[in-house]
Amino acid sequence: MSKDELRQTRIDNLKQAQASRKKDSLNRVNQAIKYLEKRNEKINFHTVALQANVSVAYLYKYPEIKQKIAQIRNTQSSMPREESKSTSSKSQTKILTRLKERIQLLESENKQLKRKNEALAGQVYRVHQLQELVERQNSTIQDLEKRLNARKLFNVKSSKVTPLKKKRSQKILIDDDQILSELSALNIKTNSTLSKLIQHTKKEVVLNAIDCLKEALATTQIKNPAGFLVKAIKNAWNKNEYAFSDIEPEIFRRWFAMAKSEGKVISSRFIEGILYVCTPEGELIPFEEMIHQYPYQMI
Repeated sequence: MSKDELRQTRIDNLKQAQASRKKDSLNRVNQAIKYLEKRNEKINFHTVALQANVSVAYLYKYPEIKQKIAQIRNTQSSMPREESKSTSSKSQTKILTRLKERIQLLESENKQLKRKNEALAGQVYRVHQLQELVERQNSTIQDLEKRLNARKLFNVKSSKVTPLKKKRSQKILIDDDQILSELSALNIKTNSTLSKLIQHTKKEVVLNAIDCLKEALATTQIKNPAGFLVKAIKNAWNKNEYAFSDIEPEIFRRWFAMAKSEGKVISSRFIEGILYVCTPEGELIPFEEMIHQYPYQMI
């Protein structure tokens, strides 16, 4: 949700609250008129305002209310009034009764206003939460788009020279039986890029990279093992140094199993040599960031 949409949402909420207060006030005015008519009491702007708990100026704001009160007042003025039979004590009792009724009415209105304020506060808080979520998602999307564009650019450049490399790649063969055996055990088919890289890299570096791949396959899902191996060879990764830093694979396996059982994560994968975990909402978060947010002892 953009800032303009958020501002419009707040304005709409304020308008709704204002319309609701206006409706409540008009209802109180109409109820006050009916109440005074039922009790055969004098009706004018002051008595209606007092009974409805609004100002006299408020009554003059609405022509239909103003006209209605004036008509009733004129009608009462033209009719002969009965002689007052109430005594001083009866008048006091009547005043007390009206005051009690007003107190009850005000308490009821206060409760309603409190509930409405709580509802509005909850909506505002929810809007802030959604805005923060949108900003985080936008940041993630922008980061992934940059990586995707970089990958596309790399693929375009690679595709332009592929025909020349195909002819040369036919002559590139891996002549080390141990490396070939390891690749066969991992079910990795060699291509020109991988074969050429292995031929021009020290055997120790290649075997270390294969060990990194084995460990990664044992802890998480890797969509492109051959691509992972190429990156591991190019960067001369050693076991436990390619993604886990100071974190042992066994710690990750235990943490992931417990986090998954708690519904914190659903899967894991490597992206650009970095280990990510996927939340139930589909958000990819680096494992090192996630373990700080949900330490092993807290799961």
